[in-house]
Amino acid sequence: MWGLCIVNIGLILLLGGMMMILSTRIEFFIITLAMMLSAGSMVILLLIKLQKLKFTSRAQHIEALAYETMQSPTLILGPDLHFCNKNKMARQNCWWAENILFMKKLLKDNESKEALERLIENLNHQRHGEETLYFLGENGEEVWRIKTFSFLEGSALWQCTNMTSKMAKQSQHLKQLTTIKQIFDHTAQGLFSLDEKGNILFCNTKFANWLGYTPEQIEGSSISKFLVKLRGQSPIKLIEIQGKSDFISSSSRVKSAFLEQDLISTDQGLITYSIVNINHSFASYSDLRRVIELAPFPVILLDWKGKIQDSNLLFRERYWPEDQPIQGASFLDCVIDSQKEEVKHVLYRNLEGKNEGGSFEISLSDSKESIVSTHVVALQVKNQAGLILQFHDITEQKRFETQLVQSQKMQAVGQLAGGIAHDFNNLLTAMIGFCDLMLLRQTPGDQLFTDVMQIKQNATRATNLVRQLLAFSRQQPIEPSVLNITESLTELSALLRRLLGANVELKIKYARDLGLVFVDKGHFEQVIINIMVNARDAMLGGGTITLTTQNYEFKKSKRYRHGVIPAGNYVLMEISDTGEGIKPEIIDRIFDPFFSTKEVGSGTGLGLSTVYGIIKQAGGFIQVDSTVGKGSTFSIYLPHCTPEEASKALLPKEGKAQLQDLTGSSTIMLVEDEDAVRLFSARALRSKGYKVIEAINGEEALEYMKSNSETIDLVISDVIMPNMDGPTFVNEMNRIRENQKVLFISGYAEDTFYDRIQNEAKIQFLAKPFTLIDLATRVKQILNDENLMEGVPLSPPLSTLTGTSSS
Repeated sequence: MWGLCIVNIGLILLLGGMMMILSTRIEFFIITLAMMLSAGSMVILLLIKLQKLKFTSRAQHIEALAYETMQSPTLILGPDLHFCNKNKMARQNCWWAENILFMKKLLKDNESKEALERLIENLNHQRHGEETLYFLGENGEEVWRIKTFSFLEGSALWQCTNMTSKMAKQSQHLKQLTTIKQIFDHTAQGLFSLDEKGNILFCNTKFANWLGYTPEQIEGSSISKFLVKLRGQSPIKLIEIQGKSDFISSSSRVKSAFLEQDLISTDQGLITYSIVNINHSFASYSDLRRVIELAPFPVILLDWKGKIQDSNLLFRERYWPEDQPIQGASFLDCVIDSQKEEVKHVLYRNLEGKNEGGSFEISLSDSKESIVSTHVVALQVKNQAGLILQFHDITEQKRFETQLVQSQKMQAVGQLAGGIAHDFNNLLTAMIGFCDLMLLRQTPGDQLFTDVMQIKQNATRATNLVRQLLAFSRQQPIEPSVLNITESLTELSALLRRLLGANVELKIKYARDLGLVFVDKGHFEQVIINIMVNARDAMLGGGTITLTTQNYEFKKSKRYRHGVIPAGNYVLMEISDTGEGIKPEIIDRIFDPFFSTKEVGSGTGLGLSTVYGIIKQAGGFIQVDSTVGKGSTFSIYLPHCTPEEASKALLPKEGKAQLQDLTGSSTIMLVEDEDAVRLFSARALRSKGYKVIEAINGEEALEYMKSNSETIDLVISDVIMPNMDGPTFVNEMNRIRENQKVLFISGYAEDTFYDRIQNEAKIQFLAKPFTLIDLATRVKQILNDENLMEGVPLSPPLSTLTGTSSS
């Protein structure tokens, strides 16, 4: 622009110069020179004016840009009470900024309307001002802080700030403070706080009313005004007062309470958190600590996180490892993994006040596997939420309950097994018996003879399984004898080594002068074989089985897993293997019938249950100790047989010569409720020449004896029959006919009926299942035996010899 101006001035000077040269008159020259100077001056003044206008326009543009980009909403209110200008933030946020009349309709209350009137008055008087307005909009209540500044004549600049969020937070804080104060006012204790000079910063209503004041009358005063002054006490040290303190009320009465104070660090310095225990002035945390330590049961204190804050000596001695710190440790670390969630849930429910105390059982993870009955009570110590737990050790009680349940279970299952075995024995008796009758009509070379023999052999195999059930239920017929265990094991060792195989080493260590025992030899061998086979199966890659014997004396009774071993002398046999061991979760089930860890089809699950039944029937005890990965040890205790008992025992009978003639002509009454057994037995006896009178029960047999005087040489009766069982029938029969010979047949043990027979009746016993030869031989022996005429039973009751009771 400046270049253009210089060109214009140059042209004016050029034209003027030419006019001056061409003109000869002096007047024309002077006039032309004046015109040139005037035109040049005008151009220069115009240029200066234009430059000033440019500077002014640029400043106004900068001011307008600054106004538009301000971060706070800014408005300009004109004299007509309309907003003539708004910056960007105002256009976006000040939805209410149209005019004053529109604003008045949106104001929440009269206070806001009065504040708006004051802002208008400031406009009229050209004054600055600041007010807060409350608007009701579509999104709820909004709070705006407005500052006004005079702006030209009749106009004002409004600078607006949205205070809605800030006011909401302040309102929430005020509500929280009000709530906290209400909570403090309703506590059972008096609360106050002191600064470092002993001035009361705050107190609750409980404390103020206790002294006869309001909180406003106390706050700001020195605590020394309300305390009975102690000799030599410095006012600055008042915050250190602890324990029993005497306060002065508004009526000048002295009131005693227990004072506890803690120091809290704040931005304003150290202040106290002081609790005045008004209702219980004698108790303190230290007193409570002494009470816990002297308690006769284990006690711990937990905070709201379940951390142990305190404990007494009994808890630490019984349940906590010596080498581990207890302060701050989690209580759940003491609980077994499977119960941690349950215990955690119960503790938090007590903390939340949803459980009003109460007891529940906890299994601890200590070395003793303790079980404790735990009483939980929510407790606040120093105004901190927590729990107090009291423990009562019920480990022995729970173990006794487990033993009782196990004993009852074994007894119930034993009765069930015995009942099943009884029914099977009846079926097997009929099956084997009719096979014998069919074989009488066949010759060994016939195909039918071979088929019947197969049926009989399989029935005999089934008999062995039934014997295992009876052994478990302690109802198996036995023939106990005085047994030398060393001799029996020596005879059995060769068989055992063949059973165990080449990859299993068997070591047997005998003790000298081993005591004698009174046990069925066959059953004893079955016990050893069953345990040995189980040990072999537990050592898949081979190993070592060690059997040791020794005399063992219990000077006092000993409790073990499923019972109590009475004091006395025993023969102890220990069978140890180097197998996989038994898992702790199943070790209590290994003696249960039909329980097996083997694959389906690999075992019946009756091996160890049979062992258990045989040992119990012999008056002994069995227990097992096992470590997973190292092996198991079965310990068998059999009571010594004294010489006096041995003299009364039924010693092994001398084998009698096989009877060649099994025929006879005597009259026999057969009392049997099972049709198949009765039919077979009657045909078998008749085939040998006997006259057989059949009766389906005891009542029918008694009616026949009362109505007929015919001589009956032998009565064969089942033991278990409906309505009237065998012993009852025999007792009733003895009132009609004395010295009557009786042969009991039963699938149960022989000693299950002797204690119910009266008058030393002549009783013999034949166990089911039996063959035709067994029945004929036993009948022939009884009819030919003269001892029966003297009233001496051939088989004394086994319960009197073994000391065991029937199941």
